[in-house]
Amino acid sequence: CTNLCNYCKEVMRIIQYIGVILFFFLVSCEKNDVEPQKTRTLMVYLAGDNNLSGHMQKNISSMMSAWKKSYNANIVIYFDAPNAAPELYTFRFNGKEVEKQVLKTYEEMDSADPEVLKKILNEMQDLYPSDSYGLILGSHASGWIPSGGFGRSNRMLYAEPVLTRSFGTDYTGPSQMDTRDMAKAIPFNKENLEFILFDACLMSSIEVLYDLRDKAKYVIASPAELPAPGFPYARVMPYFWGKGTNLEKDLVKVCDEFWDYYNTYNAANRFGTIALIKMDGMEHLFDLTREVLQGKKDYVADIYQKAVYCYPMVEYSKHDRFFDLGEYMKYMTEGREGLYKEYRDFLDNQVVIYKNATNPFYYTEIPEEKFSGIATYIPLSIWPTETNAYWGFSWSGVYDAVTE
Repeated sequence: CTNLCNYCKEVMRIIQYIGVILFFFLVSCEKNDVEPQKTRTLMVYLAGDNNLSGHMQKNISSMMSAWKKSYNANIVIYFDAPNAAPELYTFRFNGKEVEKQVLKTYEEMDSADPEVLKKILNEMQDLYPSDSYGLILGSHASGWIPSGGFGRSNRMLYAEPVLTRSFGTDYTGPSQMDTRDMAKAIPFNKENLEFILFDACLMSSIEVLYDLRDKAKYVIASPAELPAPGFPYARVMPYFWGKGTNLEKDLVKVCDEFWDYYNTYNAANRFGTIALIKMDGMEHLFDLTREVLQGKKDYVADIYQKAVYCYPMVEYSKHDRFFDLGEYMKYMTEGREGLYKEYRDFLDNQVVIYKNATNPFYYTEIPEEKFSGIATYIPLSIWPTETNAYWGFSWSGVYDAVTE
C-alpha cells in the first residue's frame, strides 16, 4: 500500500509538472497572437445624417481601398447616415483582402451634439490606444458663425445643386455644433493629437483655429467652401502616419494631393482651397494681431465691407463674413509697413505651412497675393447678429474691447 501511495504521488507530480508546462506554453502562444500597440490611431468622425452621406460612403470606400498592413496603425470610423443606426467600425485583413468590421452599433443620436462627439472619441481611444492620434472630422458647418446662422436655404440643405460640406449638421436634431463646444469636446491635446483634418467648409477661420490651439499640433482646413466629395482619401491615406520631422512633410503632401485633385478637374466650376496650420504659432499670432487691432473696435465697425478681400461664394450666402486675415492686416497697417512685414513674415513662415487654391475657383479666382490661407471676421455694424456673437469668441480679445 505504501509503494502504491508513493507511485500515485509520483504520477500526480508528473501530471502537475506537465500541466504547468502546458499553461506557460498556452500563455506564450496567446501573447504571440496579441498584436503590439500601434504607433498611431486614425479616428474618423463623420456626422453624415444629412445630404453628404453618399459622398461619405465613397470616402470610406476610398480609405479602405488604400489601407495597408505596412501603416502599423489603427483606423476607427464613426459614421451616422440618414435612416440608419450610427456605427463604429474598423478595417481588417481577411487574407490579402481588406474588409469592414463593425465594432458597435448605436441607438439613434444627434452626431452634431458635442457630448456625442466627446463620447465617441473617448470610446475610440479606449478601443485603440496608441502612441499618437490623428482626427478627421466631416459634416456640415459654417466656420465660427454660431449654430443656426448657416444662411443656406432649406432647398440648398436638402437638394444642393452644387454640394459643399461643412461641419456639424444632423437632420435628427436638426442641430449644428458650436465650434467652441466642439473644441472643448475633443479629449486630446498637442501631446498626443498630431493633427485635425476638417473635411469641411470654412474651418480655417482664425476664430476656430484659436480655440483649437491646445488640441493638436497641426490643423488641415479650408478658409472657403469645400467640395462635397471631400478629400481624395485613396491618394492621401499614405501620408497620415509621419512622425517627428516627417509629420509636417507628410501633411504638406496631404494638402498638395487635395489641391492637385481639384485643380485638375476638367470643369470650369471646380473649386477648392486648403491650408496647413501649425498650432504652436497661435499665441504669438494673437499678440501680433492685438498690436494691430487693440482699441480699434469702434473704428473697424464702420469699415466699408468691400475694402478687405473676402473669399468668393459657391453657395453659402454668408461667404462675405469670411475675410482674408493677411489682407485685413494689410488694410489695418497702412502707413506702418514694418509692422505689416513682421506680421506677414510670421504668418507665412511660422503659422501657415502650406496654402493653395484652385484656379479657377468656381467661375472666378482667388488671387495668390490676396490668399493667406486663413479667414477672419471683421465685426462690422452692418451685421449686428454675427458681430454681437463674435465678442463671445476668445480671438475677439485682439480688440481688447477697448475704444479709442
